[in-house]
Amino acid sequence: MDKHFYAITSGITAIATLGLAYFVFLKGRLNKINRHYSIWTLCVCLWSLFLTLSIYAKSEEFALWFCRILHIFAIMLPAVYVDFVLHFLRREERERKLISILYVLSGIFVLFSFTPMFLTVSYRPEFGFYVTKPGIFYPIHIVVFVSCILYIYIRLILSLVEFRDTERSKQLWYFFIATVVGYSGGLANYLINYNFKIFPLYPLGNATVLLYVVIIGVSIVRHQFMDIEVVIRRTAVFAGLFAFVYGTFTVVTILGQEFFKSTLGWNQWVATIPTVLIITFALRPLEIFLTNATEKFLFQKKYDYRELLKTFTNEVLTVLDLQKLPDQTVSGLIRIMKLESASLLLYDKDNKIYKMAATVGAKEKDISFKDDDTLVRYLKASQQAILKDKSVDKIEGDGVLKDSFKKLNAQLCLPVPLHDELIGILCLGMKKSGEDYTQEDVDILTTLARTEAIAISNAKLFDELSKTQAEAAQREKMAVIGTLAAGINHEICNPLGIVRGHCEMFLLNLRDGLYHGKSVEEMSKIASDIMNKVIKETDRATGITKKLSGFAKPSKRSELEEIYIEKEVDEVLGLIGHDMSVNNIEVQKDFPENFPVITADKKQIQEVLFNIIRNAAQAMDKKPGRIVLSGFSENGSAVIRIADNGSGIPADKIGQIFNPFYTTKAPGKGTGLGLFIVKQVVEKNKGSIAVESEAGVGTTFTLRFPNAAELAAAA
Repeated sequence: MDKHFYAITSGITAIATLGLAYFVFLKGRLNKINRHYSIWTLCVCLWSLFLTLSIYAKSEEFALWFCRILHIFAIMLPAVYVDFVLHFLRREERERKLISILYVLSGIFVLFSFTPMFLTVSYRPEFGFYVTKPGIFYPIHIVVFVSCILYIYIRLILSLVEFRDTERSKQLWYFFIATVVGYSGGLANYLINYNFKIFPLYPLGNATVLLYVVIIGVSIVRHQFMDIEVVIRRTAVFAGLFAFVYGTFTVVTILGQEFFKSTLGWNQWVATIPTVLIITFALRPLEIFLTNATEKFLFQKKYDYRELLKTFTNEVLTVLDLQKLPDQTVSGLIRIMKLESASLLLYDKDNKIYKMAATVGAKEKDISFKDDDTLVRYLKASQQAILKDKSVDKIEGDGVLKDSFKKLNAQLCLPVPLHDELIGILCLGMKKSGEDYTQEDVDILTTLARTEAIAISNAKLFDELSKTQAEAAQREKMAVIGTLAAGINHEICNPLGIVRGHCEMFLLNLRDGLYHGKSVEEMSKIASDIMNKVIKETDRATGITKKLSGFAKPSKRSELEEIYIEKEVDEVLGLIGHDMSVNNIEVQKDFPENFPVITADKKQIQEVLFNIIRNAAQAMDKKPGRIVLSGFSENGSAVIRIADNGSGIPADKIGQIFNPFYTTKAPGKGTGLGLFIVKQVVEKNKGSIAVESEAGVGTTFTLRFPNAAELAAAA
């Protein structure tokens, strides 16, 4: 291994640590841990940078200056690192004196570093560059350096024991391993200065420092070390691209020189010319590749807020299915904003918790929060968004809050408020571009969260309305069954009672000997008469049950059929006529002989007539009541009128009777669906319905259907 490998590892380390320092600082410049981390990584960066420069120094004077400058940062590293680690372990207040002493010692060593008593340089042929030659004070610096690292080892081990079996212990393990690897390799550089026989191993010192950067990067990605996942992503990709470009140029240069020298016999400088040309022509494509890759992986385009607003207005706000709405919201945010994760939690009134309704990318899919959880309490009290890197540290109980953010894999949590009530929580993860959430983002998303609240409220109301409608429809069905049962009970019980009476009479006469002395022919005639009466009455009962079955069974015909209204009226009256006669309601029919035939769905027309006639009977408050069923032909239409002399409908209410769930009946007596369904069915069969009413006088419903002949002619 030559000095170039040593220089390359140092250079890559400088670039990687500079990237870490820059992005960590930007990610949380107000956070003490971020600031200390940035200062420490900057020291590593500058140490690596001036080490690279010292390797390529062409004179002893330049090498000495570079070595002295790199040692300034090497001297500062132990104090800065101890300060950073104690802040990370939250022990900086307890160890304030130790930190102050280390900084004072570092300052003293920095002053001595510019004197020969600390270091000079000497050229080492086996390395091919100038190497530090330690002075009399140099060993003291090494002792302090090693003591600080051992102290950090002990502190990290104690913390690992304290936080074992927790997520924090995983972070600490990465931290500990990185420290052992990085500083163990760094100490190898000091051994080189004392001319230890470790020539085959000397490049590994800087390689382990680079490995340290990689380990910290993995901990950032896998365990959110310091919550700066984007840092390693940008740094690693950029360092990888840099290494690719640098390596490509180096290989092309070396191979090009060797090829032209050996093949064409050119000298070294002439052989360099084609290589320069190749690199010149390749430079622009590589630059384009680097730019495109960086844009693709690091700086994706900012989302279009107009598309986001359009999606919520046109797609999300109109969704009335409470099961689909959360999924559509989350998927829309993920797609448009290019997020790594998004979640929506909704309030469960029964269990008094905020449950996960939909999520993509959350670490815990079934997470829920109670009313007294820190996240919920803050959102309820402030009605403001919580931004992980800017808001969390200012909130009491920030440790619990950070844990909640971690489980949700979120960077931003927004309240979903409705009338000062928190009905949900919208949680958004990191942008794939790595950009922070700006105040503009928060303002737009806050508005969308309020829009989401309206959509959720509408979906809940629709869901409740659907349940209410189903319950009302069931009550309507039971009311119809009750009406039918009253009539059917009478119509069936009468023939069955007659049958039973004849059979009992025959048996009683037989027991009392009234048939004694009768001949076989006479007994046969008596039995035959009784059987004929039984058959007649059972046929009558069978006819009633067929009417009920035919009325209740939905039509299976796919085509319309010709309907004789008078016949259908008789069918309906056969079912509910007894109920009206019991309630002293007279029914009159007045249809002309040649009343037009209409074309419609037979079952649906029966349902219309049944509902209107039954409503008329139920509206009677006069004794005796009267319902008049009449019909006539007018302008090619069959007109049917159903008039009653009941209580009537007030003028201010008549416009609402066809609305769903509106009823003029007493509470519990009606569902308000009968006339709503009637209107839908009439219009479906190409008809129309109108109503006239006067309070205290009565109500008249007028149905109009095109007659079959006119309909056929039009077709």
